[in-house]
Amino acid sequence: MRNALRAMVILGVLGVLEAVVFVPMNAMAAKPTNKVACCFSEHGAPACGQFTQNNCDKHGGTSLGAVSCAHNPCRSSSTTTTTTGAATTTTGAPTTTTTGAATTSTTGAATTSTTGAATTSTTGAATTTTSTAASTTSTIATTTTSTAASTTSTIATTTTSSTTTTTMGAMSLKYTTAAGTTACGGAGFSSPAGAPFSGEIDSDVACTTKTFDLGSSCLYIGGGSASTVPPGATPAGASSYLDVGAGNALVASNGTGKLDCTKGSSTTAKHCVNANAPQPTCTSDADCGGTAGACQPVENCLFGPPLAIQNPAVPSLATCVINVIATDASGTSDPTTGAASVDIPLVSRVYLTGNEAAPCPQCSGGTCSAGPNAGMGCTTNATTGNPATSNTTHDCPPEEGSGLFNGALSVDLNPLTTGSSSKTSSTGVFCSGQTHAGAFGQVATRCIQETGSPAGNLTDGMPHAAREATVFCIPATSNGTVNIVADLPGPGATSLPGTAQIVPTP
Repeated sequence: MRNALRAMVILGVLGVLEAVVFVPMNAMAAKPTNKVACCFSEHGAPACGQFTQNNCDKHGGTSLGAVSCAHNPCRSSSTTTTTTGAATTTTGAPTTTTTGAATTSTTGAATTSTTGAATTSTTGAATTTTSTAASTTSTIATTTTSTAASTTSTIATTTTSSTTTTTMGAMSLKYTTAAGTTACGGAGFSSPAGAPFSGEIDSDVACTTKTFDLGSSCLYIGGGSASTVPPGATPAGASSYLDVGAGNALVASNGTGKLDCTKGSSTTAKHCVNANAPQPTCTSDADCGGTAGACQPVENCLFGPPLAIQNPAVPSLATCVINVIATDASGTSDPTTGAASVDIPLVSRVYLTGNEAAPCPQCSGGTCSAGPNAGMGCTTNATTGNPATSNTTHDCPPEEGSGLFNGALSVDLNPLTTGSSSKTSSTGVFCSGQTHAGAFGQVATRCIQETGSPAGNLTDGMPHAAREATVFCIPATSNGTVNIVADLPGPGATSLPGTAQIVPTP
């Protein structure tokens, strides 16, 4: 019958660690010998100059004593500080006036005393100011000794630097499918596909003699006798996540839930997929009425919405396919170019609904049109450009019981790549066990090729257009009718246009 797959891939990029370190310099220039550091205003900003005391007074400045102007200490002198404890302690007589020729003005880090022509102002033994701002601590200790003719000032500064580190969390590659061509063509290329194209089949192993184009987003299956099942478009609007691991590896993700995760099915629990929910547990097909392939591992992740496949030649063979991820998806990526190659192992469960107008139940006006959930609420954004195959959703599953289950296809999309994927055969037998030479109903086919497109630099965190492409083999199913109609074992080919984006892991 028909294998339905719909693949989406997600490309990867690593989280980024940033550390910003601020390291102040503490080196001080040599002190000038006969001048003081004078703080004065220049164009409204604090400036420092090496003046004599008299020149400092003439500039209307404030003396910091015999210290260096390196690193402009006048800026810190004008800074408002928070003082813990006693801000100023004065020991001895607070003021001594001496008549003489000398004038001495001594200023600490935050205290200024200015006297007249014959006045000496002496500030007590020590003033200590401690300032704390953010992660930097500055301690200023000032000792001043004044006499009639000399002043000695000492300023010691200790600065502690801080380090800020920003760490990005876990990141994932999100891939969301987009629309391709609206015309995949007829079965066996009875009518050709419409643009845009993503590949071709050729009649030579050099892949240079094209016979037909392959439509973008179209799914092609089967060997040279597969002339009754037309190619169908994979739905747009479905997302999948792959987590970004070490070395740009892509690993299976929990996503946001069952509809977009990429983890494999259970390794311990099975249920009968030939029954409507709740599907009974099983250990073998015998527990499911003996239907071949009906006892399947319980799925953890679904790959895209249900896939509707028409059959204009035999409408009663219209089918609805549910794709589940069989084992963990994996791959590699280059976040700077958007290139990626992934392996997505699928099991496609085929249900023979016989409804050519709508092979899968659809979500119409917010309710399910058919199936076991008919009339119940639903949501969907799955589009294909074909009203018969659009608007499918897992809210509206097909009838899975009543004998409609027609087998399970094991399909490995490997590689699903942004590069090129192809198969060639000089005999036209592309897959092990293939009965009829050729591909997709064309017996002369000797080359099948699909071409992807990388997303470009994904490190900006924005969505970028891309296309994933794959050529693969489909083994025989457990249902002989499906094998005959789809000519299996045989080749398969598809492409998935979409957008790739690096996002925080959900």
